[in-house]
Amino acid sequence: MEYMTKHNPNTGRFWDVYLTSTSDVVGIDFITEDRINLAASLIPNERIKILDIGAGYGFLEKVLQKKDRVSIFGIDISPKGVIRLRNNFTGFFLIGTAISLPIAGNSFDYVCLMEVLEHLYSNEGRNALAEIKRVLKQDGRLIISVPLYDRVYKNHPSRHVRFYTPELAFSELNAMGFEVINKMPLYAFSRHYKLKSLLARIFRLRRPNNLIIFARKK
Repeated sequence: MEYMTKHNPNTGRFWDVYLTSTSDVVGIDFITEDRINLAASLIPNERIKILDIGAGYGFLEKVLQKKDRVSIFGIDISPKGVIRLRNNFTGFFLIGTAISLPIAGNSFDYVCLMEVLEHLYSNEGRNALAEIKRVLKQDGRLIISVPLYDRVYKNHPSRHVRFYTPELAFSELNAMGFEVINKMPLYAFSRHYKLKSLLARIFRLRRPNNLIIFARKK
């Protein structure tokens, strides 16, 4: 929930309205729940610092509360979202954007950028990845997720401005100085989610709807 340039519809005002008018979907939206749990499983319960860019609802923070050795920092473009994060979770939460992080370099062991890049135009996405590389420690880890093959059009309800494929995501990461360690495709099913997702992964019955990428700073 990020980002703002002159022509980008993803403004703090838009996300204030969006975040406060929609409910927590974890436990209802299976792919979201799966995405958050998979991302959290990549983060060890050690004395590390994590930056969650586009913290939004606090989905990741809710799961990471169980990892009491992890220090959580979050950034979101929505002032109301940041207030809610501060009220509900232990951590440090700031108003800000992915393309200009108000953080010193070499500060974090992990950065999470989940469901953010599709809200950024290509030049903004490169700026965001450059900023992430700057604030990550040497050999730091990056966890991203993006929706795949999602049509972009004017007044998209979630204000997506970029169409992503796995190949585009991998090429952007490589160009900006990240090495992909692992990738996990996710599928949108409203019923029998786990079984259908397993079959889709094994037999490649359909294109994935979402992708988690685990990468490291080169």
